[in-house]
Amino acid sequence: MTKNLARYSIDLMTIVDATGVVRWISPSSSELLGVPSLEGTSIAALAHPDDAAEVADAVACVLRGEDARLTHRVRHADGSWRMFETVAKNLVEDPEVGGVLLQSRDVTHAAQLEAMLGESREAAYDLAGVRETLIERLRELDQSKAQLSAALVHDLKTPLTVIMLSSRYVAEDRHNPEALLEHASFIERAADAMHRMVLDLLDVGKSEDGQLQAKLAPLDLASFFAETADRARPLLADRNQELRCEVVGSGAQGDADLLGRTLQNLLDNCSKYAPPDSQIVLRGECRETEIEITVADRGPGVPDELKQKIFELYTRIDRDPNTRNSRTSRGVGLAFCKLALASHGGEICVEDHPGGGSIFRCRWPRR
Repeated sequence: MTKNLARYSIDLMTIVDATGVVRWISPSSSELLGVPSLEGTSIAALAHPDDAAEVADAVACVLRGEDARLTHRVRHADGSWRMFETVAKNLVEDPEVGGVLLQSRDVTHAAQLEAMLGESREAAYDLAGVRETLIERLRELDQSKAQLSAALVHDLKTPLTVIMLSSRYVAEDRHNPEALLEHASFIERAADAMHRMVLDLLDVGKSEDGQLQAKLAPLDLASFFAETADRARPLLADRNQELRCEVVGSGAQGDADLLGRTLQNLLDNCSKYAPPDSQIVLRGECRETEIEITVADRGPGVPDELKQKIFELYTRIDRDPNTRNSRTSRGVGLAFCKLALASHGGEICVEDHPGGGSIFRCRWPRR
């Protein structure tokens, strides 16, 4: 009766003897395992190698009068492994059965779905973590941009104030030619500073859109440095600073506009923090495989923990109230320098100057 009922079960019904050898298996084995009969085969041999011992232990437990339920894998005729959930019952004393009855239900698809569900949960947790990270990053960017906006307003306010005051003095000193020339010089320098700031911001936007590209052309470093020094002369004169230019080799190539504004930003930075009556050195060298320009000053230097950060966009490093000579950055000028060098396939970094100060080092490949 038991076997007759088992014939029509959708589950895999198996009878094994005390040694674990299959004595009878239901017809459903053809559908579930792809084989019509497995009689005479060890049940442990049918199981996955990692599950064989557990299957054998289950049969032994049942023979000792204990209950047994386990999940294990069985090889299909096509070589794949099917997952089964098996309940074992001791029917050795049943004359019709005379062994251990294993009722196995194919849970392969359920196991796969469970695994997929688990992966989905993990993916959901990961996405949630990514989402929180992105939200936090957006908050930081918003805060940085707000700080940058405030800094830009401050930086633009300074040259605007100079232009407004000098314009007023022009009206008052219209009969004094020397004073007029001085006021005109102040206005020109302030306007130039604002113009460079605007150009830097525009090029930062181009870089973010992938549109900032260097227009390479032959570059005579000696003439290039002379023009740069001429533009920087009024700024340096205010602090009685000297600019020494050195050039080694020839054959440089680069974008004169991008590199010119890069050097102007670096010289502004160095002049601002170098002490009065000090020397700033602008040096260029054309090597076999690269071109290098350095700007060295005798200022307070840059702390190691900020040597990377000062070139980041939307970053402002505020002056430490406990350190009178600490450098600050509005996060545009030096960030532009980094982007300008990147457009040449190069890089910029800052190092400690032996004896005190900083060396800003710009390198790009020689083509």
